[in-house]
Amino acid sequence: MAPLPLKTKSLIALLALGTIAVQGVAAACMPPGAEPGEFLEQSEPRPALEPIAENWEDVTADELLSPEVRDRIMQTAAAEVDRPVADLRIAAAETATWDGCMGIYEPDQLCTAIAIAGLRLVITDGDQSWVYHARQDGQGMVQNPTAISRNGLIPDFIPPVMSEPEADPEPYIFRSVESGSLMGTQFETVLLPDGRLLRKENDKVVSERQLSAGQVAAFEQVLADQRFPNLNRLRYITDAAFADYPTVQLSAMYYETTYIDLAIDDAPPALQTVVQAWSDLTAEAE
Repeated sequence: MAPLPLKTKSLIALLALGTIAVQGVAAACMPPGAEPGEFLEQSEPRPALEPIAENWEDVTADELLSPEVRDRIMQTAAAEVDRPVADLRIAAAETATWDGCMGIYEPDQLCTAIAIAGLRLVITDGDQSWVYHARQDGQGMVQNPTAISRNGLIPDFIPPVMSEPEADPEPYIFRSVESGSLMGTQFETVLLPDGRLLRKENDKVVSERQLSAGQVAAFEQVLADQRFPNLNRLRYITDAAFADYPTVQLSAMYYETTYIDLAIDDAPPALQTVVQAWSDLTAEAE
């Protein structure tokens, strides 16, 4: 196998760490001579965003934010996006633990490994939506530029897993899972560290293809360039998803995002680029 570029190795290491709380920690280098799969197997996953309550889905922004914190957040966001405060609302909010980069991943950026108690917020004017990271008191707000959506597609958060952690999953580079259709069939495509591309229907392997090292490296570079970790646990769906229209979950080990293809044109450009690159890659394996 041809050696992978440094940025590709860095992305693999980053994906193995797996937490939005430290997703700004870029360029975690692989041991010299290690293969991607070997490194993933040796890496220990870190916890994801801290849940804000036992009944996570019932906690609203009003319950989470004091009036003072809410006002500070709205004033800051309004100034940055150049909208009147009255035109904005907080569509979703949750607690988070940030690193020195406030959880914003940039390729090759080094971040201080500290734990900052904070918030993650979706702010919208009803048409365009922005995702912000802030400290718990609403100070130090930074926008997650990867996550902006438009035309009324307002993201929310994928609920964190509240049960006891399961055994580490088998390492993989990328996976898509389409589910929720009236047929009840789940379609999964997964790219393994050795370059194998598996297609499954209801967990049964129906085809297997071998990709070249160059194809794998090029796709990994897309994930890094499009800052895929910044989309972690964001869900871009519409009401059609609740009417049994299928949704697609994309994941790179411990990072995941969900979208509905009916609204992909209004999803963040980075997500659109990843979806197109994945579609092209899987088509090449046909």
